[in-house]
Amino acid sequence: MKNLKLANFVGLTVAAATMCLPALAQLNNPQGLAFDRAGHLLIANSGANNVLRVNATTGQIVQRITSGVSGPSHLAFDSLGNLYVTNKTANTVTEYDAAGTLTRTISGSFIQGPTGVAVDAYGDVYIANNSANNVVAVNVDGGLMETLTADKSGFAFTAPGALAIYGQDLYVGLGPGSGENAVIGYNVGEFLTGDPSEKVFCTNSINTGPTGIAFDSSGNIYVSDLYSGSWSLYSPSGVFQFAVSSGYATGIAWDKTTGYIYVTDAVANNINVFTTAGAPVTTLF
Repeated sequence: MKNLKLANFVGLTVAAATMCLPALAQLNNPQGLAFDRAGHLLIANSGANNVLRVNATTGQIVQRITSGVSGPSHLAFDSLGNLYVTNKTANTVTEYDAAGTLTRTISGSFIQGPTGVAVDAYGDVYIANNSANNVVAVNVDGGLMETLTADKSGFAFTAPGALAIYGQDLYVGLGPGSGENAVIGYNVGEFLTGDPSEKVFCTNSINTGPTGIAFDSSGNIYVSDLYSGSWSLYSPSGVFQFAVSSGYATGIAWDKTTGYIYVTDAVANNINVFTTAGAPVTTLF
């Protein structure tokens, strides 16, 4: 098991609309982030019940998605470019095609307070149920395949806050209630058979509550942490933590075009942009 610990280094938002709105009017309790294939930034704009597709450089709104959206928390894309949104208020996960049109709604008693979402290469959807303290796997037809409340080591999936898939591994963000405060990576196959063993263990040993997980092209792991209002880089050279402007870092994404890191700040209702070394670049909105 690869164990990454904290090094002593601390750095410091379906209808299309094209417009610029006043500062703070665009974002209301922003949560998860994701980049589409065209390089647009998508934002789970939770307080406004919409998902915004914006120009990642200017913040100009390209599209506002509202169909099926209710308290959106996290976002994920599948290998075909379809968008998945966890709707925490409605207890659903909605799927949209590349044009932003609603194509499917996943619902059922097995979805309770969904936060994180991820999709594997076969189209299976993984959902982190923050209220039910579990992670479930749903097949391409919407049928429940697996419900896990703990991993093979006995670490409980208490109030999971984020999910992501990189390669063949599923990463789960576990907060203070789990006793972990970590992002843990598991083999997807083992997860689906109900007996996942820890492969990667990323923690900064602080009760911060991971809310977002992102990867760059080299496999470095970036994590946003809620309570500390910070984000961390986990790489072979060490673990580095950087501050967000106001705090409550609720989502993170890596821009493959610029190599910059985007982090939501739910206190200031904006998005801060950093280099991977933690240097501030700009603030959107």
